[in-house]
Amino acid sequence: MLKAVSLAVDLIMAHFNSRQDPEEKIRLGNSLLCTTISNLVLKQLYPAIQNILQNGLKAYKLDLIIGQRRNKLWNVVEATARPGLYEPIR
Repeated sequence: MLKAVSLAVDLIMAHFNSRQDPEEKIRLGNSLLCTTISNLVLKQLYPAIQNILQNGLKAYKLDLIIGQRRNKLWNVVEATARPGLYEPIR
């Protein structure tokens, strides 16, 4: 499973390392301008990370009010995401 993540990261790094100009690298990271990055992230990286998370995810979690509740991958995403406005790194 980790090999799939490593391969996806290598492909993404190669995608960005193909250009030296910072402005061109920004374009390469914009999925509206460059569909290659979308394909790399959505078809390579995301499924690899999803497999790792699902492998270690318990089927149920204990809820104090309703007892056992089905655990879903999205619950992990929500629990780890920071709420608030997105501010790009400059």
